[in-house]
Amino acid sequence: MAFEELLQQVGDSGRFQIFTAVLLLLLNMLSAQHDFMENFTAAIPAHHCSVHLLDLKSKSNITTNLTMEVLLRLSIPLDPNQKPEQCRRFHQTQWQLLSPNVSAVNNTELETEPCLDGWTYDQSVFTSTIVTEWDLVCDFQSFRYFAQTISLAGHLVGSPISGIFGDKFGRKPLLVAAGLSFGILGFACAFAPSFSLYCLLRFLMSACLSALQNSSLALLLENTSQKWFPIIVTMKGLSLSANQALLAGLAYSIRDWHKLQLANTLPYFIVSLFVCCVAESVPWLMTTGKTEHALRELQRIARINGKKDVAPSLTTMVVRSKRKKELNETRSHSRIAEVIVNPTVVRTAIFASSLTFSGTFCSYGLLLDIQAFGKDIFLTQFLLAAADTPSKLFTCFIIRHVKRRPSVAFLLFMMGGSVMVTIFVPKEMHILRLIIFLFEKASYSTYISLCTAFISELSPTVLRSTLQGFYMFSFKLAATCAALALVTRKYFVHLPTILYVVTPMVASISLYFLPETYNLPLPNTIKDLEKRDRFWIKSNRNKQSKELLETTEV
Repeated sequence: MAFEELLQQVGDSGRFQIFTAVLLLLLNMLSAQHDFMENFTAAIPAHHCSVHLLDLKSKSNITTNLTMEVLLRLSIPLDPNQKPEQCRRFHQTQWQLLSPNVSAVNNTELETEPCLDGWTYDQSVFTSTIVTEWDLVCDFQSFRYFAQTISLAGHLVGSPISGIFGDKFGRKPLLVAAGLSFGILGFACAFAPSFSLYCLLRFLMSACLSALQNSSLALLLENTSQKWFPIIVTMKGLSLSANQALLAGLAYSIRDWHKLQLANTLPYFIVSLFVCCVAESVPWLMTTGKTEHALRELQRIARINGKKDVAPSLTTMVVRSKRKKELNETRSHSRIAEVIVNPTVVRTAIFASSLTFSGTFCSYGLLLDIQAFGKDIFLTQFLLAAADTPSKLFTCFIIRHVKRRPSVAFLLFMMGGSVMVTIFVPKEMHILRLIIFLFEKASYSTYISLCTAFISELSPTVLRSTLQGFYMFSFKLAATCAALALVTRKYFVHLPTILYVVTPMVASISLYFLPETYNLPLPNTIKDLEKRDRFWIKSNRNKQSKELLETTEV
């Protein structure tokens, strides 16, 4: 590749690459907490109706000596687990329950009513969440899942728009704008005065986050030599694991949702200020005809990497000669209208996005509801990060030595199978359910890192941002659908789990229609993608013909 030759001249593993990788990975790590923040900021604490004593005056001499536990017994009925009902209270204070002779009164015989005076929340775990802030319990409990859904829906808007803008205006301008906007919106979200405004701010933050993740990944891959590709993908995955461990530590230390939101936003906002120091994608500049800008960036990279003698030898003529073929192809294939009708691009985009959707849909349904897999959600969140680390280190080996298609298919079945097991494990068996959950999460971590590599190898440089925006759209659509599926649990408890099992297994069929990309360089143009596709189809046909001849009796 021409860019590989230029990168070798200016340095492919110097200070510039290290600075860019550390900054963008740190930015990804801090911003990735956004999607899982509501596991803590929207946690549902133990609660019951606020105690009311309608005839308090007449019984004042009695109530002064009563404990809160007894007052709850007089005002709140017990559920089947002998704990106070969360959503009902007695219509009248049941003073007769003080007598030991009526301790066995059936609660169903006593008149009850909804919580008309609000709720009392257990603050032993969280001092404040959005659930306690706006009483999102009982009949309003589904609002908590809708808040997650609305937040994730922001990605559905931000992903395709950011992809198109990234290919049109460049990766760096979009990254700077999205980074600063995300930080400002994060501050505003911490002080949202109403639930509706909170949801709107989370929606906008998700849109900015999609642009940030799309642009940062493109910059990481396109300004890096092919030999560092597996390590970059692995490090990106590990940064997300570190993010989950950091989120668990932050949430454990900060139990108020306002302060937790601020603690997440402040360091991110500081890091995003350094994004202006990142260089624009040189392959994108070259393939879009911005030769002079590409030359300035290459000279800058050479100076940062300590190769000052190389910088003067780089000229516009050298850059143009290296990329003349790609520039000509770019002019004839860069319009969106031509992309939409290109059968190779459309087919690749549809089937690759189905892989992204299925794996994410399967796993996010569990990740968005970690309260169902362990009593201590802080420990559960930390263990998720711990389970990620070895699996993502193993991903580096897979990317280097194993073909993409069989690896992806195997992991899809592993994820679906592990989720299926949870149907038969009772909720009371917390440890076993947590072990299964961690195994599924480890499989998903390997899968998503491998998919990142596979999809990048299927995306030409001139369309990489647009296609990644499309893939991120399917990724976030899956997360949104997973959150919506949790709402249906109220009507059919096993429906979400069944969907999480079936979807990845069915999606594995898509691999039949995608070419193998193992040990192949990143394509630069649509023509590169078409050549690779034709070669793969021809190789398959030759292989089938050979097998047919070998098994035919003459």
